[in-house]
Amino acid sequence: MKKQRKQMREFDERLSDEAELLNQYLFQYRDCIAKKKSLERRKDEIRREFSPLKSPNLDGMPRGSASGDGVAVSLLIRIDEIDEKIVEQMNRASKLLSDIMNIIDLLPESTPEENLSKAIIENRYIDRMGWDRVCRENHCSRSKTSRYWKKGLYTLLEFKKVKKILADFYREV
Repeated sequence: MKKQRKQMREFDERLSDEAELLNQYLFQYRDCIAKKKSLERRKDEIRREFSPLKSPNLDGMPRGSASGDGVAVSLLIRIDEIDEKIVEQMNRASKLLSDIMNIIDLLPESTPEENLSKAIIENRYIDRMGWDRVCRENHCSRSKTSRYWKKGLYTLLEFKKVKKILADFYREV
C-alpha cells in the first residue's frame, strides 16, 4: 500500500528533467505543424495585402517596364520561397510524426489503464489536443488524465531506445 501511495505521489509532482525532455521531444510535431500553419497564414496575408497587384502578363509581347511589375514579380518570388518552406515543414512533420508514433507504439496495452495512458499520450502528442479536450475524449478528470499521462511518459523512459533518442535530442537542443 505504501509503495502504491508513493507511486501516486510521484505522478502528482512535477516532471523529472528526463521526462520533461521527453515531453519536449514529443511536442516537436505540434510545433512543426504550428510553424507550417503560420507560414500558410503569412502567404495568404501577402496575397490578400497585394491582391490588387497582378502578376505580369507573360504573352511574349514587348512592353515598357511598369513599376508594378517588379513588385509583383518580387512578391511571387517571396510567395514561392514561403511555399518551399511549407513543403520543408510538411516533410519534417511527416518524419517527426513517424518517429513519435514509433515511440508511442512502445507503450504496452495489456490493461485498461495502459490503454488509457496510451490514448492520452496519443491525444496529446499526435492529435495535438489541449488538456480539456483530452479529458473529454477519455472521460477523465484533469487530475486522472495528468496521472495517466505522466505514467505513460515514465513508462516510455524505461526503454533504452527512448533514452538513446533523448540523448541525441539533448545534444541537438
